[in-house]
Amino acid sequence: MNRTALVTGGGTGIGFGCAHRLLEQGATVTILGRRVDVLNGAAERLRKAVPGAEVRVQQCDVTVEAEVAAAVRTAAGADGQLDIAVANAGSAAPGPILALTAEHWRYACDLNILGTAFTIKHAALAMQQRGGSIVAISSGAGFKIPKYMATYGVTKAGLEMLVRCAAVELAPFKIRVNCVQPGYVPTEGNSQGFDEASEKKVIKHTPLARPGTAEEIGDAVVYFSADSGLWVTGQTIAVDGGLNIPVGEDFESLCRRMYGDELMDCCTGPRQ
Repeated sequence: MNRTALVTGGGTGIGFGCAHRLLEQGATVTILGRRVDVLNGAAERLRKAVPGAEVRVQQCDVTVEAEVAAAVRTAAGADGQLDIAVANAGSAAPGPILALTAEHWRYACDLNILGTAFTIKHAALAMQQRGGSIVAISSGAGFKIPKYMATYGVTKAGLEMLVRCAAVELAPFKIRVNCVQPGYVPTEGNSQGFDEASEKKVIKHTPLARPGTAEEIGDAVVYFSADSGLWVTGQTIAVDGGLNIPVGEDFESLCRRMYGDELMDCCTGPRQ
């Protein structure tokens, strides 16, 4: 993959994992973020993890369009061609709807929707001549109601509609726009929202019974950006260990009464 890429929010968490995977595939990657010290530290760790990797650093607030445009120019390099853009930067303010202020809503809308829209716009302008791949990072919260986190759920749902709109409009330029919905991935950003009890709860509801890693989200980004994904656009893939499968009622106790524990133990796998 001899390509140029940028990753917003690339200094930590899922963005770092996406940058790591793209570097392993041979891409030149520019990581963007608001804190230069964090970006420089991340770049150093990435270079150690992938010897010979070409990592660039660019300070950028994705809610400021001029900064996004400048960051894309840096990532595109001398020939002005960008091949891959990962719109990962995002956050929101928790709180009950009855207490949310205009500032809470503006913060989430500016970061999750405007920031993604600016990233898509300027990345696409740099991809018009040769095509490319844009991948936005969403969340299961975009369709599965996150109680007391309406700002996040609403803006992630909006982000996914933005991805589909962009996929249709940008298809004539051979620019593909897709979306990844991560499940529970322990990161610096969500450490405050998940204490030990809440982490155990989310893992219990994840069929594959473990947290994901940032690099596993990066694997999906690589798929969308590689030649294997050339005929895929406007799609959202959940990389979540099965967390957001709409599981209904559990009839295991009924089946145990009907068929006995011995048979059911063979059929159900290890108890979680």
